[in-house]
Amino acid sequence: MNTPFLPRPLVFLASLLVLFQVATAKDEIVWRTVTQAELEMAKPVVDPDADAEAIFWDVTLDDKKKKRMTLYHYVRVKIFTERGREKFSKFDIPYSKRIKIENVAARVVKPDGTIINVQRSDIFDREILKAGKVKIYAKSFAVPGIEPGVIVEYQYEESRKGDSASGERLLFQRDIPLQRVSYYIRPYKGMDLLAVAYNMTGDTHFVDDSQREGFRVLTRTNVPAIKEEPYMPPDDEVRRWVYLRYSVLGNYFEWSLLNRRAAAWFFKASEPNKKLTELARSVASGASTDEEKLRKLYRYAQGSIRNLTYDPSVTEEELEKIKLEDAEDVLKRSAGTAPFIDVLFAALARALNFETNLVFTGDRSEQFFNPDKYNDAAFVHQCCIAVKVGELWQYFNPGTPFLPFGTLVWYEEHSNALLTGRYGFLWRTTRLTPPEGSEAKRWARLVLSDEGRLEGTIRYEYTGHQAIVRRMNGWDQSEAKREAEFVQDLKEHLSEIEVSGFRIENFSDPSLPLTYSFRVRIPNYAQRTGKRMFLRPGFFEYGAKAVFPSENRSYDIYFPYPWSESDDIEIVYPEGFEPENIESPGEVTDRSGISSQKFNVSIDEAERKLMYKRTFHFGRKNIFFRTNAYPALKKMFDLFNTNDQHSVALRRIEVP
Repeated sequence: MNTPFLPRPLVFLASLLVLFQVATAKDEIVWRTVTQAELEMAKPVVDPDADAEAIFWDVTLDDKKKKRMTLYHYVRVKIFTERGREKFSKFDIPYSKRIKIENVAARVVKPDGTIINVQRSDIFDREILKAGKVKIYAKSFAVPGIEPGVIVEYQYEESRKGDSASGERLLFQRDIPLQRVSYYIRPYKGMDLLAVAYNMTGDTHFVDDSQREGFRVLTRTNVPAIKEEPYMPPDDEVRRWVYLRYSVLGNYFEWSLLNRRAAAWFFKASEPNKKLTELARSVASGASTDEEKLRKLYRYAQGSIRNLTYDPSVTEEELEKIKLEDAEDVLKRSAGTAPFIDVLFAALARALNFETNLVFTGDRSEQFFNPDKYNDAAFVHQCCIAVKVGELWQYFNPGTPFLPFGTLVWYEEHSNALLTGRYGFLWRTTRLTPPEGSEAKRWARLVLSDEGRLEGTIRYEYTGHQAIVRRMNGWDQSEAKREAEFVQDLKEHLSEIEVSGFRIENFSDPSLPLTYSFRVRIPNYAQRTGKRMFLRPGFFEYGAKAVFPSENRSYDIYFPYPWSESDDIEIVYPEGFEPENIESPGEVTDRSGISSQKFNVSIDEAERKLMYKRTFHFGRKNIFFRTNAYPALKKMFDLFNTNDQHSVALRRIEVP
């Protein structure tokens, strides 16, 4: 069983686009005194098993200038173990184009007080991520002389042009324990700054800083590290953090203001004129139902208009310069950005008298959006177009070229959605695609040699989110890169696999299954012991590890979307052998119908063929589980894995 293939949401990547430019230091670097107690510290304070702990993690935000915010970072870490040494032996400071970094410095302080500085000449640039038109780089450096017992500390200054403290996320929990973490803030003059705390207890109000006039501070001590667990809720739901914003005027006002602005723009931009109306009628001609009409309009908007957002020939800088006004503008150019292709679709639908609205949703890859809990328009994004069909609202996003008709990206499904309107807005919940809507069909025709070698033809067919996330992750890659990544995933379970004749079909057509086909050769697939060979017929799950290896669980369990699998495998076994046992693995189901795993194993003796069929689904009606359900959930997934590793014994036939 392959658990859901996770995407790289573009909206998430956009939040990481911080361009750091290390400049020549303009100010002398000042280090705080390291105390004797810090030098002699031999054991962790917060977590007795910690490999390293931050003695302090200080960040100062200065929002004095209206259109430029400066942050000062100063971190001191104590190293306790070899794993801690490895973790902090190298540093990466990511950057993109909106932020400037100055006065970067780092050093090691040994227990005897000896200091080793990182030289400025040892800091270098490297690219760490490329996603579509976005490139993320890092200022990287190695830490010299690091070993258990030393202190590693670093500091740098960060300036953001056109930014302010409003909308800033302050992380009060990191991947190492924090003995003390403090944020110091100087708000813009005359503005009231509200701090909203999440996953934190106690007093979370900022207080006046006694050391610096105009600054306010919030400190936490003895903060445990955030843990990484398989399939945990999104970061905002588990990490301790604070959201800053200026001047809150009430919950309803926030969403009313968003609606008024968005609706005014949307209904003007999607106003159907004579040309758009004629086009809509022409495109939808021959359709007899509302769904058929909308399908034709969707196909036109997605397939006939050049999508500049996902055009590799258009650079990020060129994309920022493109100015579009409305649907008519998109039609004139026969090109548009993703949001404006949605607007064109809305205009065509309006031309045929469909009621349409612009939709904003949260992002389930970041948080479980609730308008009362996350009371800020920054927690939603323009998602799609809602069209009323009969009495129901349906959601469409032709501006994302990987989405089939009537489908949203997984992190926009099962989310609270704001539907804009001329006279007010509506809150609705987007639908969750059922398991059969995101299926992996896997087919294999294989031959086993008497030496245990397996070879033959393989085919994967993905639909729904299992196809969408692969298309989203690979749209800007070459065919060779897509192949290399797919083969690398295969080698995670089958290290000796040899692949040839690799072919990808329908990558650019979201209306068809995304298909991968190829030939494989795997030496020693079956294990030989004397006169027997032990064969695992579940080729696609061979060597899969337990999904939940730990007996204990700290966080709730959350799967991104429901999914299903259907395996059809035939293996011709070698002449001179016969199956010794033909038992199917056990069947696993639960009374609520959330999951199911079924098998059918049979033999065709005349053809020396073992036939193995498997069906699986998970997540029907529920993808979120509290920690008290973990023992039962772990037991179920362990049983899934045990069944998937089922083996069949082949015995050599004794010739009289």
